[in-house]
Amino acid sequence: MGGEPVNQVHGDAGNVVQVRDIHGDLHLHQPQPPVHSVTPRQLPADIRQFNGREGELQRLDALLTGETAAVVVCAIAGTAGVGKTALAVRWAHRARHHFPDGQLYVDLLGYSPDAPVLPGQALEGFLHALGVSGDAVPPRVEDQAALYRSLLDGRRVLVVLDNAGSPDQVRPLLPGSGSCFALITSRSGLSGLVARNDAQRLTLDLLSHHDSLALLRELAGTSKVDAEPRAAATLVDQCGRLPLALRVAGERAAAEPDLRLSELVAELTDERGRLDLLDDDQDPSTAVRAVFSWSYRSLSSPVARLFRLLGLHPGPDFGVPVAAALADVPLPQAKRLMQTLAGAHLVQSSGPGRYRFHDVLRLYAAELAESDELRHEAARSMLCWYLHSASAADRLLLPLFVVPQVELPKPPTTPLPFVSRGEALAWCEVEAANLAAAARYAHQLGEHRLAVWFPRAMWSYYDLRKPWTDWIATYEIALSSARLVRDKNLAWIVKSLGVAYYDLQRFDEASALFEESLVIWRDIGDNSGVAASLDMLGSTHRKQGHTEAALECHREALTFRLDDGAKRGIAVTLNRLGSTYRDLERFDESLDYLGRSLAIRREIGDLHGQGFALHSIGATYEQLGRLTDAMDAYGQSLVVRREISDRRGEAEILYCLGKIRLRLGQVSDAREAWTEALTVFSDLGAPQASDVRRELQALGEA
Repeated sequence: MGGEPVNQVHGDAGNVVQVRDIHGDLHLHQPQPPVHSVTPRQLPADIRQFNGREGELQRLDALLTGETAAVVVCAIAGTAGVGKTALAVRWAHRARHHFPDGQLYVDLLGYSPDAPVLPGQALEGFLHALGVSGDAVPPRVEDQAALYRSLLDGRRVLVVLDNAGSPDQVRPLLPGSGSCFALITSRSGLSGLVARNDAQRLTLDLLSHHDSLALLRELAGTSKVDAEPRAAATLVDQCGRLPLALRVAGERAAAEPDLRLSELVAELTDERGRLDLLDDDQDPSTAVRAVFSWSYRSLSSPVARLFRLLGLHPGPDFGVPVAAALADVPLPQAKRLMQTLAGAHLVQSSGPGRYRFHDVLRLYAAELAESDELRHEAARSMLCWYLHSASAADRLLLPLFVVPQVELPKPPTTPLPFVSRGEALAWCEVEAANLAAAARYAHQLGEHRLAVWFPRAMWSYYDLRKPWTDWIATYEIALSSARLVRDKNLAWIVKSLGVAYYDLQRFDEASALFEESLVIWRDIGDNSGVAASLDMLGSTHRKQGHTEAALECHREALTFRLDDGAKRGIAVTLNRLGSTYRDLERFDESLDYLGRSLAIRREIGDLHGQGFALHSIGATYEQLGRLTDAMDAYGQSLVVRREISDRRGEAEILYCLGKIRLRLGQVSDAREAWTEALTVFSDLGAPQASDVRRELQALGEA
């Protein structure tokens, strides 16, 4: 957080890991956890009952032949429900052996009733999938895209960009290497991509009558279709020869073995007539809507209720637990209801225990939800479930960092019982997009208190992973809600938003937010908050070169910290003071404050804090020219960083050690340290890799 680590890490047995003393020579090369080459496998499950499209599949196959210096880009265009995603996923699975370095997939929600996925959000997800740690993801979209292209350069990777809304949404996600293949689906023809990016366009037409019958035969059963060929032909026409509508209708026919196709045709004729009375603009989507409505009316009451309530869900996909929260039913019942909806092709499986809507079905469910009298209550239950689960995860991610706690509304169902930090972090990774969407939805619903609480629940995850787009968006939404209802936590939100801008090195914006939060804290008499904002304001002044102003802020903060007595807060301010005194070349005071900070961090078991304090002590010794002492402090920090698997911190220390080794004339040892640092920085996709590479090149030329 703003350069100040905050979390405590436990060993495998659950005990706090202790820092070991270092005796004798420091050995830089220690056994490391294996560096795994990350190979993403993100494709959705292949489509069952896929018929036709052989010509289109062969056209896609043909794009694989031959070598090209530019990335191959193909855009599959067509109307809603025509089978664009099904074709893309089918071909991706069929061709995956051509892409041994991985397959990336994202649903861009280009036509969602909620906000589409921003390029920065998609890039952050791709970079994580490619092995880049959260704190190594650049803040600017342009830099994220550059790092993404660098990681894909020379690798054979398939990138599937589903449901794109515009060329601008897609361009930053295109690889730059001819070894990659980008496959896009969109209702738009994406003419801009064709013109500027030399994309190949494959326009998907309706299924042929023959292929439509073949699909219906596979879905409903050969005997049923062959028994009533005229009715089957009529049903195909009623579905508009659209695969999505045919799947829904075919599944309904299969689910009721005693129901004749002619009876289904009669029902659908009545439904189509009803919709025609409501919508007389000859919209081609009427056929799809008629099939949806007809299928929905056949559902049992509990299943139908869950379907329309899922239309309230604001994110890209959802698990069974949140469905249980929406419908206020036990988890086993929610699981059965979801399986029924998936069996009717009204939702799609997106992974074990997770589901997503086709975008047309999402719109239809959302329309139905508008007529549900309990929709607001159900939406609030969903938001409360997300809040409680995120808060439970937050307490495990950074247990030493205390976010101001509030009493949350009682959730309708039990939040997830996380048993480990890893489990909590994994859940946050999966639900990150949903949590950001939930915060936005709470604000839109007028549930401003809930919108204010989301930043608290997400703080630890955002601080660890640095998903800048979601972090800033979620906090700005909460800030707007807090101002509307004059929430007492306004100052904390303002200060915490400032931390994001500080980490992004947007210091003017950060400083303004810290100043604003400071005024609010002083007005309400919260001295702990005053100290926190003073510390961040002081650190910002220091980054801007205003060292005396920084010192004044940290001194005042320490007064409040000592009055409060919270040891971690005292240690944080002591560390910041020590670093500021080093900038002022007041080295004795620097070492005194840093040593006191280290002692407290050891007392409370703050491992990341110990690594940070030892790093700062080493930097002071290095500036003093006491290189042996600097080596010892850096070495102890290295031990801590390795014990808690802080690989970025490890690489930073190795870089510092290399510089000292070089000053001591130990060229071989310097090269060894920098080579290890380069390996770690490169594995993390960290920008410091280029700095270390230059040092090594200069060393080779010397």
